[in-house]
Amino acid sequence: MDKALTEIQVVSYSPQWHARLLEYMRKVYPYRGVQYLDWWLSNIDSGCEDDWLKCFIVVEDEEIIGCTTAIPIELVRDGIRNTLYLRGNTIISPEKRGKGISKLLYDKVNSYNDWLSVGITDIAWKIQPKFVKSFTPIRPINIYVAANGWIFPQLVRRFFKRKSSPMRFPEHIRLSHNKTFAHIDDAKALLAPEKGCWSKDLELVRDEAFIQKRFFDIYCGERYAIYKYEEQGKASGYVVLRKIVYGGFDMVSVVDYRFLDRRDERKAFLLAQKVARHNRMGLVFGMSSRKYHFLGSPLLITTPKKLNCAVGNKEVDFSDLLITSADSDLDFVYYQ
Repeated sequence: MDKALTEIQVVSYSPQWHARLLEYMRKVYPYRGVQYLDWWLSNIDSGCEDDWLKCFIVVEDEEIIGCTTAIPIELVRDGIRNTLYLRGNTIISPEKRGKGISKLLYDKVNSYNDWLSVGITDIAWKIQPKFVKSFTPIRPINIYVAANGWIFPQLVRRFFKRKSSPMRFPEHIRLSHNKTFAHIDDAKALLAPEKGCWSKDLELVRDEAFIQKRFFDIYCGERYAIYKYEEQGKASGYVVLRKIVYGGFDMVSVVDYRFLDRRDERKAFLLAQKVARHNRMGLVFGMSSRKYHFLGSPLLITTPKKLNCAVGNKEVDFSDLLITSADSDLDFVYYQ
């Protein structure tokens, strides 16, 4: 072995590492809130020992110089729920790069293949296929933008550098006499379908437990607004929205959504458009693995930027899996 690597160890994570790894991640991820990073590690801690063994820490002379982590989520396939590991926060300290350390981490990743990784950086996209044996690209994440008439007054406000106002989320938004979005403040009010599966074949679980963990346990109230979609008085979907600031513009972001009828999915962006107008904002933003046509209500513009996604299982067809920014750390990193 190279002499430069002789004092380097790769160890499995356990909750005893929480405080030290959190401090390391705060240092290498200065733009990610500590509340989010602590929440991420707490999700690992609450799992079983097998979950901890999917996370690895690189140590040199008792100092952390790298890590790769994954939190357990659930996937429904043909009505059966299985654990899938959402990989994220893989990094080597900048001063330690170029010494083959990342290969040590990827060798550990090869110990399991039931993983999903969303928003892989361009550099990692080139490196990982060389070292991760089961690396399998899937449909990328599309970035959508929709505009309305308030974009022009918003341009003026931005020019004069006026401060943005707090987001106001209406309690009810009616689309027609029997189609309504209702703002909910309790995960139990969602009324998710049995097994948390909103489609027929392959789905990342979206049940009460997911909603509670992903949105209510972190930031809810100060960041997210969750709307239940009701058709003829029956719950048949939900949408999660938040305000973001990107490029100096206030926008309404579609963070997550599910509907029993796939044809209703565009209503997530329609709801965001209505909330944007309510707040005199001209832009709606959303990320989704779905490929929506340009025409429709609202009119969606697909930006050139796409986010890389991959899985570790070559045997399962993930091509039609619905992935949003709720399935990654993108919601915590790229915009305020």
